Amino acid sequence: MLSPTMDAKISLELDNCIVCPVCSTRHLCGKDQTKDGVFAGNCEGCGYFFKFRVKSDINSEISVTINGQKYTVGNEYPPWTSLNTYLRKERISVGTKVMCREGGCGICMVEAKLYEPISDTMKSYPINSCLCPLFMCDGMEITTIEGVNDVIPKRLAKYNGSQCGYCSPAQVMNMHALLDFNKGSVSMKEVEDAFDDVICRCTGYRPILDAMKSFATDSSCRSKTSIADIEELGKTFCPKTGQRCHGKCHPEMGQKLQVIGADTVWYRPTTLDQLFKIVSDNPGKKVRFVFGNTGSGVYYRDLGLANFDILIDLRGIKELYGVDVDSTIILGGNLSITQLIETFTRFKLTTSYAYFTQLVNMLQKVATRSVRSLGCWAGNLMLKHLHPEFQSDIYVSLEAANVGLMIADKTGSNQIPIGQFLKTDMTNKVIVAMILYSMSDDHFIRMYKVAQRAENSHSFVNAGIRMQIEKCNKFVVKEKPCIVFSGISKDFVHAIQTENYLLGKELSDVKVIQGALTTLASELDPDPNIDSVEPSAGYRKNVAIGFLYSYFLDILGDSVGSKFRSGAVPLQRPLSSGQQSYDTKPMEWPLTEPLMKLEAINQTTGKAQYINDIPLHKPLYAAFVTSTVGNAKLKSMDPSKALTLPGVLKFITAKDIHGENNCFPNSMAEEVLCSGDVVYAGQALGIIVADDEETANRAAGQVEVTYSDQKQPILTIEDGIKAKSFFPNPGDVVTAGDADAAIANSPKKITGSISFGEQQHFQMETQISICTPTEDGMDVEASTQWIDLTQQSTAMVLGVPESSINVRVKRLGGAYGSKITRNLIVSAGCAIAAQIMKRTVKLNMEFHTNMKMVGRRFSYRADYTVGCMQVGNLNGIKIQLYSDLGCLPNDNNLPVAFTFIDNAYYCENWKLTPVAVKTNKPMNTYCRAPGSTPGIFVMESIMEHVAKELELDPTYLRTVNLYKKGQKTPLGGTLKYCNIIELVNDLETSSDFGKRQMTVEEFNKANRWKKKGLSIVPMKFALTYVGVHFNAIVNIYAGDGSISISHGGIETGQGINTKVAQVCAYELGVPMDLIKIKANSSLTNANDYTTGGSITSELCCLAVINCCKDLKTRMAPVKAKMKNPTWKEWTQKCIEDKVDLSSRYCVFQPGTTDPYYNSYGVTCTEVEFDVLTGQHLITRVDILNDCGESMNPMIDVGQVEGAFVMGLGYWLTEQVKFESTTGQLLTRSTWEYKPPMAKDIPIDFRIQLLKNAPNPVGVLRSKAVGEPPLCMSCSALFALKRCVEAARQDIQNNTFFALDGPATVDKLQELCLVNPSQFVI
Repeated sequence: MLSPTMDAKISLELDNCIVCPVCSTRHLCGKDQTKDGVFAGNCEGCGYFFKFRVKSDINSEISVTINGQKYTVGNEYPPWTSLNTYLRKERISVGTKVMCREGGCGICMVEAKLYEPISDTMKSYPINSCLCPLFMCDGMEITTIEGVNDVIPKRLAKYNGSQCGYCSPAQVMNMHALLDFNKGSVSMKEVEDAFDDVICRCTGYRPILDAMKSFATDSSCRSKTSIADIEELGKTFCPKTGQRCHGKCHPEMGQKLQVIGADTVWYRPTTLDQLFKIVSDNPGKKVRFVFGNTGSGVYYRDLGLANFDILIDLRGIKELYGVDVDSTIILGGNLSITQLIETFTRFKLTTSYAYFTQLVNMLQKVATRSVRSLGCWAGNLMLKHLHPEFQSDIYVSLEAANVGLMIADKTGSNQIPIGQFLKTDMTNKVIVAMILYSMSDDHFIRMYKVAQRAENSHSFVNAGIRMQIEKCNKFVVKEKPCIVFSGISKDFVHAIQTENYLLGKELSDVKVIQGALTTLASELDPDPNIDSVEPSAGYRKNVAIGFLYSYFLDILGDSVGSKFRSGAVPLQRPLSSGQQSYDTKPMEWPLTEPLMKLEAINQTTGKAQYINDIPLHKPLYAAFVTSTVGNAKLKSMDPSKALTLPGVLKFITAKDIHGENNCFPNSMAEEVLCSGDVVYAGQALGIIVADDEETANRAAGQVEVTYSDQKQPILTIEDGIKAKSFFPNPGDVVTAGDADAAIANSPKKITGSISFGEQQHFQMETQISICTPTEDGMDVEASTQWIDLTQQSTAMVLGVPESSINVRVKRLGGAYGSKITRNLIVSAGCAIAAQIMKRTVKLNMEFHTNMKMVGRRFSYRADYTVGCMQVGNLNGIKIQLYSDLGCLPNDNNLPVAFTFIDNAYYCENWKLTPVAVKTNKPMNTYCRAPGSTPGIFVMESIMEHVAKELELDPTYLRTVNLYKKGQKTPLGGTLKYCNIIELVNDLETSSDFGKRQMTVEEFNKANRWKKKGLSIVPMKFALTYVGVHFNAIVNIYAGDGSISISHGGIETGQGINTKVAQVCAYELGVPMDLIKIKANSSLTNANDYTTGGSITSELCCLAVINCCKDLKTRMAPVKAKMKNPTWKEWTQKCIEDKVDLSSRYCVFQPGTTDPYYNSYGVTCTEVEFDVLTGQHLITRVDILNDCGESMNPMIDVGQVEGAFVMGLGYWLTEQVKFESTTGQLLTRSTWEYKPPMAKDIPIDFRIQLLKNAPNPVGVLRSKAVGEPPLCMSCSALFALKRCVEAARQDIQNNTFFALDGPATVDKLQELCLVNPSQFVI
């Protein structure tokens, strides 16, 4: 008989001695006899069997409180598991999303109570749950979107701050943490500064910022917010007591922890001695110290937690949290970067620590608020130590501040100056603290940084400069200065020669300034190979010299010539704002009413279910194995290493496919899995199936692939032209009149070329599919914009009839064209795996795989010749338009580009020749405004060139050539309704363009190093219904009169469901709350066209209108026999009278290439530009957009803003780069690829929807709005071009230059032709 488990307290003096409860015989407790903390055995004295619970001061499991509920986790999860994986896998929080798994997108945001050493309390911080290790959360209180009340979610929804909704829970959690930390009291500036971490691809950020700023104490909307509401924001309640939860129901964070996984052990010591003992006890093993794990977001290949045997959590070591503010300031290594900023902020007003202001300004630009909250400053320095090429803003700042570092190992601790740190062997050592020294007021420290975008972006080059200067004595440099750089080369830190040169020199002497700059130029030798994605060596060198020049200008102050003083300080961004103006007709409501989206509240509260959130019963998980080279032959694949990983079940290759190895119906074949020819790096070679998603992704990287016959990949249009690599039949040559003759007879002939690159869709929901075998086929949940094609594709690869495939889509977390045809291969691959495994399979495309395997926006090159009059009138235009289609031509958009290439300008004679270039890249595809964006940009670039050659103002040239009503386009269409001249005149007036242009000119004359630019871009956007068909079914339920609708469009965030419901309510005369929009499926919406081209919403509305008219016709005779019935009574009577209350209608449009109507718009953009760095601010944007009579102005304004900001990314920040020898995508992470953030949007963002402008041929007088505004975003590029022209004019260079896209900061600065000889005082 077994005795009950007993406490080990009956053991005597020896800790490992167990006493038999019967005969008192002592027994030594060996580790080999202890399992899961329990010792079991027979007494050696009497034979009695006993069990004892062995007490230990080391926990083997963690306790974490999530939304007030305690959870206990042991080694059932591996030590490298992230908090996000746990939250989602256990379905504790599926509202918490995940995408990049590197902390760069921010959509995994949760709130954590973290230790704050100054107040010795736990405070609320936003953290990235994808980076945060699960076992680091022991003792923490975590709040997710499910644990907050609805105050912030409702506010965000009300302001139309949610479109696709995938980022919305993170936006809410970011604000929740901010308010919770500050006890509800924040300023609007604090709010804007805090929103640097969650990317939104849909909204353009303006409504998100407005919603969150409405909680600020200095907001005019503050009065509308109850103080009680704000105070309740952070409250979660204990399910046991009903009281406010403080996370005290589990062990304190000081408890030691040891979790033994299959391959890795997680330790959490509580002292440094324990830390070093753990290291000593594990010789020869790979050990990693962990505090925030944020470094793995940058260097995930070598810092991923799964790569290590021993993981040691530093958060439990209280010694590392020290804050000592006596004679010097000593700050522990465990202070997060956010806490470091808070500490510096407290002391920056102290005279001897005034330089803290500079440190704060620099540290606030490090990564994001959530990364700064999770990561510590010491970890950042260690990352710099491990990767000397890492452009650490923190290292540069602390080096400039001359801090000391306290370093410890098992032998003790010692202090070193930070200058010795990078050369110090840090093996098995830890940074204990930094020592900051007071400085007299004649010490001047300045920090500098240049990056791809305004926030959440690593430095291209950064600098920290410190000098002790006697200003009253000719600015003598009293001691050896400190001039530190990062981003030059991995070994270059100090500009030693320049430092030595400046010692004792007088900065008031111009020759000294020039000597210092010359010396710096001579010792700067940027490594061109420091990182293949980084800007050129020449740019980095010029910027570095410019930083020192800026320092001199700043220090010398008013003694500098007034024209050059603008170079002293970086651009300063003020608080942003927006204005929206539109028409609405209350008599027609809910039609034209600015209503909140139907899904908005569910999205902002995290309740909206996306495909990755669908609960599944014991699914399997698939991941693609992809190629690492392009243009080669597949020689062999060896999956043996992958198959040895626990949980890996199958490796699938092309030979396992039952149907066709082709996922693209009715076009050139696209292989699902490579059968031999590797045509691009990132191509799918095979599929791993495992019982866990992370295991599948890990295993996919373990398959060993060899190649043969590897050739140089063709990666650019220029490569393709040189190799004569073209696809046949790219489209028809378009001719109108006789362009050759018109050009030959023109007094002015202009020839040029313009190029612009690709763009990642960067939808927050990556490609995903879930496939479940059924008795009659396959059920498919797919992130597709085109259900019909996905159904055909899946049937084809499985070898079954289309009727066997049931495809369903409720909503998408963003798409922008990426899910029209590019989900085909994903759903096909998933279906193949499900068919083979005879189980439900989910294929959730891992972010980096998604980036490199899925095609992007087409890149283009246009070679043009123009003939025109001297006064600017266009006579003839010839354009040869090259498009990089990638490895397949199936989504060729060249013919569509020619629909838009005239933009808003009349010319009688045209010749347009398409050329489709074949490259070794994934098949490029549609991306928001895929044909209009290139067409319009090419024409606008031509207008810029013509204006320059004729020495005319570009805006004047544009207005001279604007279309007039009745004129014909190059494709032969007649403009029956053309109001572009009126729109341009209206915007010039409303934006005060003329006065602002004069102000800009005066500013540019007065300032050498800052410039302003102003540009107007008009737009004609042709909407065509070629070959489209959309259906809808409207059902009225007689029991209560409620209504369901299923239509042929996919809700991607564009508000289609809301507009459909508004139209239905308007047509039937019923309240909106009676109407529900159901998921789209291949059963209810068979044979529908793709959602795209901006026309889906209006055509689905048209289908619903026809359904409603049909229903009203059927129901009218019933109502005629009734006396003032209610809607419910009427519907019930209809059923009694045998009236069918379901109606289906399909909208078919004639297959003509003629535009059905044109949408018009015009945009004015103003920018301010830093000539020394290339960085810039978009200070104001005015958009006048013709939406006809908007069905929902709130939704349409959101579409205008979102499209425009996505366009800003395309033209200014989103650069795609490939490795030249393999063809691998280099910009496949959030570290390198940069969509716009909240501080990249216009500071003053003004949107007008054209009033009193019903569309005579539109659905309910409306016009499309999803894509047209993106086409006008190139106005920002041309405004920046004005700045570059002004800078070149200062050096008497007034020649024309083409400004290709994207116009990144480095390209813009290099075009200014700046060199150090121009750096005068």
